[in-house]
Amino acid sequence: MSWNEVLNHQSAQERFRRSVERNRLASTYLFVGPPGVGKRTFALKLAEGLLCEANGANDMNPCGGCPACQQVRAQTHPDLLLVSRPKDKNFIPVETFIGDREHRRRRGLCHDIGLKPFRGGRRIAIIDDADFLNQESANCLLKTLEEPPPKSVLILIGTSEQRQLPTIVSRSQVVRFGALTTEEIKRILVQNSIVETEVPIDQLAIASEGSVDLAIMIAEQDVYDFRQALFGQLSTHDPGANEFAKSVVTFVDGAGKDASEKRKRLILVGDFAISFYRQWNHLLCGGQQTGEHGLDQEIQTATERFQGEVNPGCQIASFCIQRTMDMQRHVAANVSSANAVASWLTDIGRICREQPVESVEML
Repeated sequence: MSWNEVLNHQSAQERFRRSVERNRLASTYLFVGPPGVGKRTFALKLAEGLLCEANGANDMNPCGGCPACQQVRAQTHPDLLLVSRPKDKNFIPVETFIGDREHRRRRGLCHDIGLKPFRGGRRIAIIDDADFLNQESANCLLKTLEEPPPKSVLILIGTSEQRQLPTIVSRSQVVRFGALTTEEIKRILVQNSIVETEVPIDQLAIASEGSVDLAIMIAEQDVYDFRQALFGQLSTHDPGANEFAKSVVTFVDGAGKDASEKRKRLILVGDFAISFYRQWNHLLCGGQQTGEHGLDQEIQTATERFQGEVNPGCQIASFCIQRTMDMQRHVAANVSSANAVASWLTDIGRICREQPVESVEML
């Protein structure tokens, strides 16, 4: 895969190219941006370029044919360490970083990243799902970030700086990734036959907000329809009206019997809500609809309620995002879905009516 196939991230590519040319590559990077826009693909391509044995790391343009490039693509290169959250876990286990009790500090990523490179000039670690680092795992990783081993590069991949511990962010160079264009989403979905969608492809590409992952999630008609219903509720002063909390729980239960899948679906509901409030905030602050990803009618309706009252509206949108992220954290910590949804909808309703909420610091 050439760099040309890494879509819409030319500025990040150029940033790394300059760093490599000047021998100024940092030891730790934090990749942030919406899910499904190619952050992990970019990280793997960067690793391939840095470990390529034909063109060399200073070129950063992998040949694609040498043993090192082929091993990176197969994810078997001995100097490439990959970490992600297990599907059955809420967080990345601490053992991933420091080994189990019998092998503390003698196994795990924090140990392995410090080993001498086996065949490449560097050891490269990619931590996917950095949003799911709990306090214990983050603290174990912190010492490695403070004293990075020579010839090591650590890449953490998350959705936003706000979901990382401040100590992690402060020790990382942040690289921001934007959304893909609607046309790029359509091309990826069609060329790779990723989804068999019940939703028209044009409609799906717009609603995906530039994320392939989100496009896959909302390709099912019931998920797409729920997103629209949620947007309609959020555009009112009382999102919990008409027993909508029950509708949310029913949607979550539709993920099946597995508890982790239900948690993922409720976190997705939160992601939908955060998207709604961010787009609402964008319009309130004078932003224009670009036509690229579209803004739903419900968002425009909510915006009209605060026409001429930019500061109150923007504050309300920000508080609703904060409260929604709190709900997602509670869900990840195994709080009852029904309780989390009911209190969340009640609180964002109070925020929209400019009433105090204990869990949100209103300014």
